[in-house]
Amino acid sequence: MNLQPIFNLAQICHLKGIKHAVISPGSRNAALTIAFVRHPQIKCYSVPDERSAAFMALGISLKTGRPTALICTSGSAALNYAPAVAEAYFNQVPLLILSADRPPEWIGQRDGQTIYQDNLFGRHIKKSFIFPSLEEDQESNQRGQEIINEAINTSISEDKGPVHVNIPFREPFYPDETTIYEYSNGVELIEPMLPISENLDQSAVEISGYKKILLVVGQSAKDDSLNALLSNLSSQHDIPIVSDIISNANDVAGVITSQDVFLKELKDDRLKPDLLITVGLSVISKNLKIFLRNNRPKAHWHMRREENVPDTYLALTRHISSDAKDFLQALSAKFSKNESQAAFQKTWQEINNRTKTHIERYDSKFFSDFNSYKKVLDSLPVGIDLHLANSMAVRYANVIGLKPKQNIEVYCNRGTSGIDGSNSTAIGSALMTDKQVFLLTGDMAFLYDRNAFWHNHLTDNMHIVVFNNHGGGIFRMIDGPSKQPELQEFFETRQKKDAKLVAQEYEFEYYSSQSENELIQVLPKFMQKGKRKILEIFTDAEQSKVAFKELFRKLSD
Repeated sequence: MNLQPIFNLAQICHLKGIKHAVISPGSRNAALTIAFVRHPQIKCYSVPDERSAAFMALGISLKTGRPTALICTSGSAALNYAPAVAEAYFNQVPLLILSADRPPEWIGQRDGQTIYQDNLFGRHIKKSFIFPSLEEDQESNQRGQEIINEAINTSISEDKGPVHVNIPFREPFYPDETTIYEYSNGVELIEPMLPISENLDQSAVEISGYKKILLVVGQSAKDDSLNALLSNLSSQHDIPIVSDIISNANDVAGVITSQDVFLKELKDDRLKPDLLITVGLSVISKNLKIFLRNNRPKAHWHMRREENVPDTYLALTRHISSDAKDFLQALSAKFSKNESQAAFQKTWQEINNRTKTHIERYDSKFFSDFNSYKKVLDSLPVGIDLHLANSMAVRYANVIGLKPKQNIEVYCNRGTSGIDGSNSTAIGSALMTDKQVFLLTGDMAFLYDRNAFWHNHLTDNMHIVVFNNHGGGIFRMIDGPSKQPELQEFFETRQKKDAKLVAQEYEFEYYSSQSENELIQVLPKFMQKGKRKILEIFTDAEQSKVAFKELFRKLSD
């Protein structure tokens, strides 16, 4: 067996900017493991649980913006990547998945660790490839280099995302002691095609024909230059900018952030836009989506370099395949103030400001999830990275919000919005930074991903807050399941576990609180730099439900 093509594969990854690989142990992927681990410019992490490994790789790529190599053996190993692969696909995060496989003649023959790995991830992958035979064949070796180039280029082009390269191996899997394999700079490199920007001027000119323009920012990485352009549109051109916490736009001048609260019951035709402009990925706010679907604008323009354009609000009329900043600059140059637009922004901002004041002043009568999230978010150190688990964690944080002076970058797995992998994603991200990294999570999401800690790469910049109300609290908030007799056992999945033993096993400092006074006392210690920490906050699910619903009821009153 000639393993030089596998060493060439690792070298191409290095030369095209891949600096990290997450590897799960196995035998059939031995050559891949050795080629990457021995490469002097690629940092490798060994993670036994493939599901956790994939989410860690996702976290690394979220932080670096580069593809992370993800390597596993044959059989069900790669199937465990599926949740993180789907998340990467919909959240447009680049990943290079390298799965070892049996030779094709053994597929479907009931041989061990053998499944159908070709096109394993279906539509949740940008592209799948089958690596050619590793025999002494120059044409196959050349084709292998072309495949890896194409795979990496595909992962980083346009709408970034995961790609899969399936590599069949015959025995022997391990290099012979007498054979020397090298990392040659003579491997073939193929540069990706540059995207072609559409003409922006025509759209920028047309925009003057609309009197009430609304701009919604979906999930985005923190980008100071983008936020500066959005601030200009808000302050100089009276365009209301609406964003969720995952948009990382909370420092935009006059930004609207409380829409999920005030749009729940509000019926106000003055908020209906003529033109809706969207940038970024998904939004959290269900009430915003319902409002815009029920009050469809005359036109909806979506700005983003991507092939599959979503019609989230059932009103899409134009896809501007351009970098958002290019379009916003052109828009700012062409658009001039008008009275209708100024009145439109004033209406949005007045309602938003009243709602923000209500949220800041609201205090439930008992120790609830809402009060606890509020105290934790207000206490976060300046300049940290903040990861939010799904279900109620991201929703509480979205309602309460962050202050611009906190200068916090927010991450959340909102591609598929699952609770699986939130621990692992945060840990992968923490490996890539010296900043303090905080994860706010519920007990179900935390316990679901306990294997996130089962490796030797935990860092001391990791702080985890577990809000433990002993079940899936989101189901108590929803009218359907909350009224069923099966609520506790089959929807909430009531449990009596806590994080204390997990903290002990993986050497986290452990803190807990069961009252507001205890939380106030413990927060300063927990927020300090030093050793990795877990803070567990125990609340009552029913009281938390009452407190959260009371927030909305008192606003409508």
